[in-house]
Amino acid sequence: MLIRLIYVNLGVFVVLATLRLVLLMGWGGDLANFSRAEALGLATTWQLDRLIMRPWSVLTHMFVHNDVWHVAMNMLLLWWMGSLFVGLFGARKLLSTYLLGGFAGFALYVVASNIFPAFQTARWAFGASAAVMAIFIAAATREPERRVRLILVGPVPLKYLAIGYVLLDYFALSNGDNTGGNLAHLGGAIYGFVFARQSMKGVELGAGFERFLDWLFSGGKSGGGFGRMKVVSGDAKAKPNWFNRRKTGPAKRHKAPPPRPKSDEDFNAEKKARAEKLDAILDKISKRGYDSLTADEKRFLFDASNKG
Repeated sequence: MLIRLIYVNLGVFVVLATLRLVLLMGWGGDLANFSRAEALGLATTWQLDRLIMRPWSVLTHMFVHNDVWHVAMNMLLLWWMGSLFVGLFGARKLLSTYLLGGFAGFALYVVASNIFPAFQTARWAFGASAAVMAIFIAAATREPERRVRLILVGPVPLKYLAIGYVLLDYFALSNGDNTGGNLAHLGGAIYGFVFARQSMKGVELGAGFERFLDWLFSGGKSGGGFGRMKVVSGDAKAKPNWFNRRKTGPAKRHKAPPPRPKSDEDFNAEKKARAEKLDAILDKISKRGYDSLTADEKRFLFDASNKG
């Protein structure tokens, strides 16, 4: 999923740059400007009368960039922090955090710009910065003491790097050069922080949105999806049957028959089943993180580790 997000951003940038180049070579610079993100309707805006004419820009703006430096910095940070994020939360949550972080940045940008005229310096907003900030701050909130090595500085705790990024955007608001971008960055950072804090408490903030993505990518069918993994028999958490409750009353006691010795076939089949279940649990951890395991799966993993 991390590679796919980077490919989408780079692909859109290459297409727009190529279109501008073709128009510039054939019809001149004025017409080439019509291929920019804002002219094509891909960039979003705080102006509600314009926004209502391009509602899709709420999504598309977080995948477009107009210059090399902008896309390069965003993709480098996405690769760096996205790799850490996947190790902490799983690949399944990467896309939902990217999108919800972008939506949060968009929401803060539109609301603040309409309430405070001082923030109305930029008509258009685009770029993956808010989405990337959500991933960055989520990883830093989950692992604040993890050290990252910076050139000419050395190892620095991740929390100080995250705080530095947030403060740069906060203080930049007073300059008025890129208030739309700064507001979006802060909105994404807020979502990333809240998402990570809730996840540490066992609350999955984007779970409903992930189910929607599952439904969307499966063509409206239940099951499947962008991050759905195959369920191995006996690996799913059983649901209670609310319609066939056991009747209360004294239970009949039956003397259990003595266990019969296992044949070689039974022993090997049981060993194979346990190995397959263990592989499925480890695959689930790699995709969605340890916190996604059920109580039975955690108990099985603990028992397997004790047995060596």
